[in-house]
Amino acid sequence: MNVKLRVLSVGALFFIGNAVSAQKVKKDTAAKETQIEEVVMVGYGKQKKSDVSGSITTVKSDVLQDKPVASVELALQGKAPGVQVANTGGRSGNETKISIRGNGSLSASNNPLYIIDGVPQESLGNLSPEDISSMEILKDAASAAIYGSRASNGVVLVETKGGRYNGKPAVSFSTSYGIQEIIKRPRLLNAQQYKQVHDVARQNYLNDIAAGTAAPPANMATLTPMPNTGIDTDWMDFVLRTGSVTNNQVSFTAGGESSKMYFSAGHIGQEGIIRGDDFEISRVRLNVEQKFADNFKIGVNSYFTYSSAKPVADDNDTYQPYSNAMAAPPNLAPYAANGKINRFNYNNPLWGFERQVTDKWQTVGANFFAIYNPIKEITLKTSLSGNIASRRYNRFDAPNTRRGEREGQPWGYGAYLTANNRDYLIENTAAYDKGFFDNRLKVNVMVGQSFQRWDYEDSSVYGENFVSNDLPWLSAAGIVNKGDSNIYSMALYSFFGRAQVSWENKYHLMVSTRYDGSSKFRDGYRWGSFPAASLGWTVSNEEFFKVPFINEFKLRASYGLTGNQTGIPYSAGMQLISSGENQNQEPGMAVLSLNSETLKWEKGKSFDAGLDLSMFNKRVNLTVDYYNKTTSDLLYRLPIGQESGFSNRLSNIGTINNKGIEISVDTKIIRGEKFKWDFGANFSYNKNVVEKIGTKSGQFTTGFVSIVKEGEALGSFYLYDAVGIAQERYEYKDQAGNVTKVVQAGDMIYRDVNGDGKIDTNDRVVFNGGIAPMYGGISTTFTYDKLDLSINAQYSIGKKIYAMYKQKQEAGAPTGYPSYSPNMVADQMNYWTPDNRDTNVPRPHMASAVAAWNNEQSTRFLENADYLRITDITIGYNFDKTNLKFIKSMRLYAQVRNPFTFTKYSGVDPEAYYYDRSLKVNQSFADTSKISSGVDTNGIPNVKVYSIGMNINF
Repeated sequence: MNVKLRVLSVGALFFIGNAVSAQKVKKDTAAKETQIEEVVMVGYGKQKKSDVSGSITTVKSDVLQDKPVASVELALQGKAPGVQVANTGGRSGNETKISIRGNGSLSASNNPLYIIDGVPQESLGNLSPEDISSMEILKDAASAAIYGSRASNGVVLVETKGGRYNGKPAVSFSTSYGIQEIIKRPRLLNAQQYKQVHDVARQNYLNDIAAGTAAPPANMATLTPMPNTGIDTDWMDFVLRTGSVTNNQVSFTAGGESSKMYFSAGHIGQEGIIRGDDFEISRVRLNVEQKFADNFKIGVNSYFTYSSAKPVADDNDTYQPYSNAMAAPPNLAPYAANGKINRFNYNNPLWGFERQVTDKWQTVGANFFAIYNPIKEITLKTSLSGNIASRRYNRFDAPNTRRGEREGQPWGYGAYLTANNRDYLIENTAAYDKGFFDNRLKVNVMVGQSFQRWDYEDSSVYGENFVSNDLPWLSAAGIVNKGDSNIYSMALYSFFGRAQVSWENKYHLMVSTRYDGSSKFRDGYRWGSFPAASLGWTVSNEEFFKVPFINEFKLRASYGLTGNQTGIPYSAGMQLISSGENQNQEPGMAVLSLNSETLKWEKGKSFDAGLDLSMFNKRVNLTVDYYNKTTSDLLYRLPIGQESGFSNRLSNIGTINNKGIEISVDTKIIRGEKFKWDFGANFSYNKNVVEKIGTKSGQFTTGFVSIVKEGEALGSFYLYDAVGIAQERYEYKDQAGNVTKVVQAGDMIYRDVNGDGKIDTNDRVVFNGGIAPMYGGISTTFTYDKLDLSINAQYSIGKKIYAMYKQKQEAGAPTGYPSYSPNMVADQMNYWTPDNRDTNVPRPHMASAVAAWNNEQSTRFLENADYLRITDITIGYNFDKTNLKFIKSMRLYAQVRNPFTFTKYSGVDPEAYYYDRSLKVNQSFADTSKISSGVDTNGIPNVKVYSIGMNINF
């Protein structure tokens, strides 16, 4: 292949929609080349990238649009340094969680602030990837502090497409279809293996009874041999399916001399990998802008979203089909002889499909704005934004179902829930932008004011004793016996300002401040101030800097304060009184919560230092950042004395520190006439330390096996240290040499940390790794003529997973007749015997004392979960022009997501993420599950998706 390398023009093109956002042209007399300077979004404005002195990562729109994904967040996996994106599982319409530069909160939100077209949003769920024009991630305090009280976890700025003035009408259409399957099918015991483990467990118990090392059970019938039922059921065949994903979107842009518009409509439909798990979402967006004069224009950015889900039970639900399919004995049949779902001593996984659920949301929002320039240098902007989200949820347990029966007789239960969440924002800004001394000195000053209010309203009603299996609405209930309704509100009032100065494109200074007042706190603690400053030095523009292969070399440093009050209750600083009825159904009122009068903001202090280096005609670009961020006055509910009448109180209790380094490399390795090769990679290291909390012991557990402890990282585990399996009789002794416990050959040995001869809670040890300290992404793209191939990957280093499900499913059949034990994973067959000593799986045993000892919460179930995952492989072909004159371009592609995962983790998915779907995530509630990260509770795992698609521009 004849490849001729060619030098690229110095500079880069940066488009917003179809319009060039900055067109300041410089002439290089030596190279006689043209440069169009790149512009990035910053809070309440835009800035030349060369003038940026904070830590901002730009995600190009083509990264989000060229590949079909169900959510914007998924498209960010592995794309930005310092940004961890965790997929919470394989449910249809699943959540995706983002954290920027670690986690700095305990009960307040760890989620970043999302700003879409200047409007704060709870998530990116109302946004299609195809609608995005540009995206910036503000990571340091100097960049994010202009958003003050909600910027502690970083800010994601998104601008949607808007058409262009004097632009010809254009239509774009994209469509894709994919099939999805479980990322890795779990390996379970078949009926013969299941019986074998029970037989061995029974015989080991009988041998120990005969040897006098174990007491016989109270009822010897429990040691009855397991019968051979002749049934061998693979329950996964009845739960899993090959699902599908469809994604269609059409958009239209047009513009005249004084107006421009962008319209899009899209629909995504998902059939999940769990039978009956369906989700669909439709989105409509309309952006319009109208000039009334050269110095005055108005516009609106609006959207409507409708989603409908038929979810199966959540991960934490007793009837969740996937986890029950893991545990259901393989020697039982799914259906009885009469064709109905079988009843036995376990939760039949098929019971999870009997409940009828529909969960529908409708969301509408708009941002109306007006921009006026009284003189060229001054820009005045006012905007009014609002969002309304309405929910309708209906649940029905038919009388003939397992959950619909009452005392063994058909009965039926139903529930209907509604929610109406509203917020509006009024914002006014004034900006002054002018150059002095022949534009050597550039000054930009912006001041503003905003007010935002949220109102959350919900209601619920419950009924029972339904007349029919086919009438799922409460009008068919014989008894409507329970109901509830609530409304709560909160508001945020803010003043903010920023000044930016640049001298000769060499020295850059930015200072900003925001003053926020939150209704969540009491007077005297309601207001918070969040200043920040950053400095930049573009060394490459100095006269003394004469390195011909370096295009840009810039040093940056910043320091600032940010806050956090998102995710704590609307009444955090107040004592609430609630009304209701007592056990005698008499109405009354009582104090609902114990307030803290001095409760205040969480406050983050952050330092950042970085460099930007561009070389070889911008063919190699390197960014390096070091940061150190401390969050103080942590908000958390600490236990208090029961004599108060309450179990806990929300308090400001301590500090968390996150420090780390980020490296990003973007290269254009080959630029030939037909062949091109791009490569990019990023690496992030974050050290998270809980420096102080408000308990006397300096620690508290958070449920499951997680702990928050001073000096340790969030996502830590509190476990016994499993030394291994005793190969012969092993004795524990106290300090006086007395034998305190005897462990038989084949049973577990745990480290006696304090040497007292006992294994108790004093011997638990903290282990880190639930949140990986090192992570990143790799991407490469090959292009030959009109054919392209891209491969993207993400990796995680230092990650640990506690496989909690193995406590029951690698427990060695501890339960005998008549219930017997749940099914087990295939690793159980590697159990210890005198002839199989090289193993970490103890001998099966039906004695409850032995089984409990062998299955303590210990490092036996803590596994290395480092992984490298190929997140997508896409191959496409671009038809620049077709024989049909009205088609400008067409692209066909095929893609596979998550095709390969390289890991030593024995479970299904090393990206396992504990996520409580029952938690509400909004201004008053937060997802706190990140502090319990790394616990595999056997939730529905991630999926592989095989897709084909087409993009057409008319």
